[in-house]
Amino acid sequence: MSKYTLDTDFSALSGQKANNWILKFRGIAETAFKNSDNRSRLLGNLLVIERYVHTLQQGLSVTGNRPTTVLINALNLLWNYAEGAVTAIDFQDFANNIYASTLAYHSDEELSDTQELFYEQNFGNTKLTRVEWEIITWVSALLMELVAIEGGHLDFEEVASYEQIGFANFDDLWGVLTDACIYLSNISLPSSTGSDYEKATEQLYKTSLFCNIVQDIQSCLKTAINTPSEQYADLRIKYQHCTILPTEYAVDLINFLGN
Repeated sequence: MSKYTLDTDFSALSGQKANNWILKFRGIAETAFKNSDNRSRLLGNLLVIERYVHTLQQGLSVTGNRPTTVLINALNLLWNYAEGAVTAIDFQDFANNIYASTLAYHSDEELSDTQELFYEQNFGNTKLTRVEWEIITWVSALLMELVAIEGGHLDFEEVASYEQIGFANFDDLWGVLTDACIYLSNISLPSSTGSDYEKATEQLYKTSLFCNIVQDIQSCLKTAINTPSEQYADLRIKYQHCTILPTEYAVDLINFLGN
């Protein structure tokens, strides 16, 4: 069996082979970026995140809402870092505070007084969708990885070992997209048991909806590998108009995942 890569034609895979490609994606990305620096690795994450954020924007706009300011600020910091305009030390306090906020949301992590104030100012009076929290969790992890890599102040020692930008959050992304697209494609899922879920994913992986998503994400990462840093600003503009899902699914994605 040939080795899975970013160039693998996902649409030609079936059954367990397609599932294996998804399960091995983090390693596939790591291999593809083995000779790339952290800004290129960060760009790979950012191009996919931009697609995710634009789908979020489309879904929220139906009710007259928009992504929260703290998410946009975090995303801008990551882009500014990628373009060489700031260092991680410039945003280390922000990184620690937004990362703490995601821990408080996901696992009721106890916050310090400073972190609590940040949480109340940015999240206390706003009920965010799960999609938005997923994205905020991703960008906060990237911010903390950069702070750790540059030796900045860390409130959370568990991230101190980071030496390069990784692709761990793609695991969560594939999980969200798989579950959502099963629903969006009206694929029968009688129960969440292994056999029923396996049958549903096997059908999903042959749909044009999911295959196009895979192709877009592959394209994002290959673009990041091959684009020189002086062109990052152009990509920043271009990808603000791309989506992770077709526009007609944006509202349904938010509704499916719930609040």
